Amino acid sequence: MQLLLQRAFIPVVLLLGLHTNTALASTSLTQLKSALEQGQFEQAYALAQSQFEDAAGDPEFDFLYARAALETNRFNEAVFALERVLAAKPNHQPSLFLLGLTYNKQKNYPQAASTLNNLLATPLSDEFRQRVERALHAIEENLASLKQQLKHRVSLALGHDSNVNSGTTDDRIVIGGLPLFIDDTSRETSDGFARASYRFDGRWQQTQHQAWRANIQLSNQVHQDSDEFDRTQLSANISYIRELDALQLHLGTQLGVMSLDSGTYQQDAGVFGALRYTISAHWSAAFNLSAFNLNNVRDSVLDSRLYTSGLALSRTSRNWLVRFTAGYTWQPAQEPAGEHYARDYSHLGAALIYRLNDAHRLSARIQYRDITHRAAHPFFLQVRDETLHIAQLGWLYQISPAWGVETKLAYYDKDSSLQLYSYDRTEWSLGVHYDF
Repeated sequence: MQLLLQRAFIPVVLLLGLHTNTALASTSLTQLKSALEQGQFEQAYALAQSQFEDAAGDPEFDFLYARAALETNRFNEAVFALERVLAAKPNHQPSLFLLGLTYNKQKNYPQAASTLNNLLATPLSDEFRQRVERALHAIEENLASLKQQLKHRVSLALGHDSNVNSGTTDDRIVIGGLPLFIDDTSRETSDGFARASYRFDGRWQQTQHQAWRANIQLSNQVHQDSDEFDRTQLSANISYIRELDALQLHLGTQLGVMSLDSGTYQQDAGVFGALRYTISAHWSAAFNLSAFNLNNVRDSVLDSRLYTSGLALSRTSRNWLVRFTAGYTWQPAQEPAGEHYARDYSHLGAALIYRLNDAHRLSARIQYRDITHRAAHPFFLQVRDETLHIAQLGWLYQISPAWGVETKLAYYDKDSSLQLYSYDRTEWSLGVHYDF
């Protein structure tokens, strides 16, 4: 739960008792107070910065500087300024209150609660005590919610696939055997499907900067006519998150199983890691690595390893998110007989999520992959070179906090130097989900 006051507003009247004998330009302090009262926080911060060299250390200035820093999300600066105030006036109640709010903004909830509890142990006016109690109640709810967050989602979708036997969206299924007589019509099958899925997300906060996270996803897709392409997929991962100022480190391990036509087809196990850096209030960058072992249960020739590296750059605002991605995947075969299935590919992508309002959200994604296989095909005696274009559109209607309706449209265009492996595919689905 967020604090009842959207901004950490401290009336200037609470500055009573902060005046010192330090010679300050009263006009500059008046301008700083006026900018804060009018909500011109960036201007107030700029004014405070311009006065910093001469005024830092004066409790009245430091208090105003702390508030300007807090309102502009410069939390560390706010803490340092308040510590200077409290060094001179250890029992200054407005500074203790503002310090508690600043710790809350930093998600340092234990320290925030401790600061405000200590403040409540001192004599306070009735109005000020009520304000502190409201803030403390919100902080304690934040602390309780972060200790354990468990989220579940069940969903059901109906859809249509124009080319169901092109395989999965990540293009990893390889149907064994090669018919002697084949044409485009026999390879392309249009079919409807139903997909049921379940997702679990859990987060357990250990300290202010450390947490454990678990994710489980299970889906079952059944086709109307082409039951040989029915598939069930299960993946589970557990990871560790460490946050330090603008950096976030994410390390984890994952297991997965995919069945095709009611029989296990592929198993995967591996590790992954990501390093995210917050550049500013709107920009962030991330670097990720993963290594997986892929075991094809039906044909060991198709066993491989998957090593992936990637970069992402994101821009966020109040209503939209834009992300640009680039990466490289190295997928060698584990057995020499399967070397013609081994491949390397690079990819470029972009995604946009736009929130129309509290109920409606639109999304769009595009990706380009350049795929090169490592050895000549044993039948065609040619090394495959391929490109894959992916475009996706989505619309989400959030009926209530628990219920939502979502429709998705995806198009895949794969062009291969071996015509047998070229295909176009369009998939559309309409589904409903329930969160609890």
